[in-house]
Amino acid sequence: ELAGFRETYYAINEGVCVINMAYLDGETICYTDLIKVGVAMDNGEIVLFEGSGYISNHKSRAFETAVYSADEAQEALSSELTVNEIAIALIPTNSAGEVRCYEFTCDTAGGEEILVYINPSTLEEEDILILLKSDGGTLVK
Repeated sequence: ELAGFRETYYAINEGVCVINMAYLDGETICYTDLIKVGVAMDNGEIVLFEGSGYISNHKSRAFETAVYSADEAQEALSSELTVNEIAIALIPTNSAGEVRCYEFTCDTAGGEEILVYINPSTLEEEDILILLKSDGGTLVK
């Protein structure tokens, strides 16, 4: 565990566990400020450190107060989804910016686990990601 960061996803490949860790700004998970740490599974040695996402994106931020609550944002989700967890996250946008959202970890009716990001100012859906879980780790698509 690294103070000020939260493990988000990991993958094990060729004896190395690569852990993606996002900076925590209060309770906001900043996926834009990401570091990757590779740990050798046999001896725990750090064999990889990639901090370019953090170095490029980290800055002091003043987050706007949410217009809508997490409960109101949850009402914008499809009734086909079962919400398992709610967080606040800063995610990258397609236009190289960033937006703060409610992050809903959900199960679909078909058994997939997904992340849905709802904007707390507009209740617009900003992104949906599929969680891919296996014995080798957890990744998003």
